[in-house]
Amino acid sequence: MDKYRIMTFDGGGNRGVLTATLLKRLKDEPKFSEFISMTDLFAGTSTGSIIALGLAYGLSPEDLVNIYVRYGEYIFTPRYSDYYRPKYDNEHLKQVLRKVFPKNLRLSDLSHKVLIPSFRVTGSYLEPYWAPVFYNNLAGSKNMEALVVDVALASNAAPIYLPSYKNHIDGGVIANNPSMAAIAAARGEKENMKSLDDMYLLSLGTGVYPQQITADTTKWGASQWSFYPEPLYPLLQLLFNGDLGVNEFYSSQLLRDQYWRLDLEIPKTIGPIPLDAYSKTPTLIFLANSLDLETTIKWIKDNWF
Repeated sequence: MDKYRIMTFDGGGNRGVLTATLLKRLKDEPKFSEFISMTDLFAGTSTGSIIALGLAYGLSPEDLVNIYVRYGEYIFTPRYSDYYRPKYDNEHLKQVLRKVFPKNLRLSDLSHKVLIPSFRVTGSYLEPYWAPVFYNNLAGSKNMEALVVDVALASNAAPIYLPSYKNHIDGGVIANNPSMAAIAAARGEKENMKSLDDMYLLSLGTGVYPQQITADTTKWGASQWSFYPEPLYPLLQLLFNGDLGVNEFYSSQLLRDQYWRLDLEIPKTIGPIPLDAYSKTPTLIFLANSLDLETTIKWIKDNWF
């Protein structure tokens, strides 16, 4: 059997530091130093796209942690307070990405396969309506010559928080957990289709805070669904987080024991951590370092090597 190893990374803004810290802990395990380089396909949405693209480029988990620690506050400033523009512009994020990746680096230049979801809100000559876009460098890809920085900016363009980028918005609106997209892409790769029996998928989250709407929603209109404060921007929260469990269910049903989900629940004493909460970086690192990884380590030992 020729194993095909997939690693996926959720969206979540600055909470990506939690993901990167978990990945660093796994890599530091004895005999695990090569488990990242053994991965065949990295898939990431929004902040997960930076992690996926970074690993495919050759960055280490330590490098990725340092990006969040060093640049988190810079990315999410200055902040705008009115409802008629995004909370932030994307100039600082663009500058950071250009420090991380060479200006002319393309998906086709990467040493590993990647899959990055985004969503095009306008039509095009070939496709007259809005549609999902899965940037990738798999065999037969039509967008493998896209610039890595452009792909990351397109996948990170979270509505309300950041402006659209070249008519694309955050991939989280279609696949905040990109596991199913990764399975489908591997199954459908031209001339190199993978069997489900050969796939092994490790999915990493950005921390979950259980939420609910306690108000009576029976009479809610556009204003309440958009701006009700608990949880903040409830419709956007549903778009970004509603698919996480769905993708986990579908992926686990398809791959069974060959699928593993690594995530943690953010304690109620800490409260929800919005995607722009860079001040919570130390807290997220602490939570990631405190999580018991014994069962995950065992799954990797049994399935990855």
